[in-house]
Amino acid sequence: MDWRRIAILLFLILAAAGQGPISQENRKTKNFENFSKPMGGENYISEDYKTFPELSIWAYHNGLKLAPDRKDPAPGAGTGRLFDNQCRMVPETGLDILLIADSNRKDIIYVYFDLTYFSKTENAAILPDRELRISANGILKRTVRFPDANLYSKSIYAGTPPVYITVDPSELREGRLNLNLTPLAGEKGRFWGVWDVFLSYTAPEYP
Repeated sequence: MDWRRIAILLFLILAAAGQGPISQENRKTKNFENFSKPMGGENYISEDYKTFPELSIWAYHNGLKLAPDRKDPAPGAGTGRLFDNQCRMVPETGLDILLIADSNRKDIIYVYFDLTYFSKTENAAILPDRELRISANGILKRTVRFPDANLYSKSIYAGTPPVYITVDPSELREGRLNLNLTPLAGEKGRFWGVWDVFLSYTAPEYP
């Protein structure tokens, strides 16, 4: 093997390494997660990922309506919008999400969650109330509940997702923002899903 082949081989190895989850975490910023592919190099498991048509069918048979995947802004994304009609389901044990903010900025951070929202119809099945707790770097920030027709309406008509949390820059850990979504203890199955999550320095249009 001559030096040219060795050089090409080394280049390919380094390029492949640069596509892995470690290199992604080493990016200066990571302002969104769209869940279009399994996170962290994990294997694709159909139970963990659902499409809008799949969830819509489930909702229909339970007398529910599913709000659509929003076309949320995503600076840095290829299309500039977070929209693929695929969501990451939240397991009973919870879901961890990593975002990385600009550690040099001292502005309040707004983290928006485009969750799966259902609205009950007159033919709704008897479903238990649900609860999802959102934490950031170990601090409980918000609790979301089902049913909540107000959230369903805002998801369709508001300019930004109706669920968001605020994070003070002092709460960051070297810019890292470890988010956790955890259903209420004892809830069975995967009810909650998240289409995408992103951070912004722009306040929402609603309180």
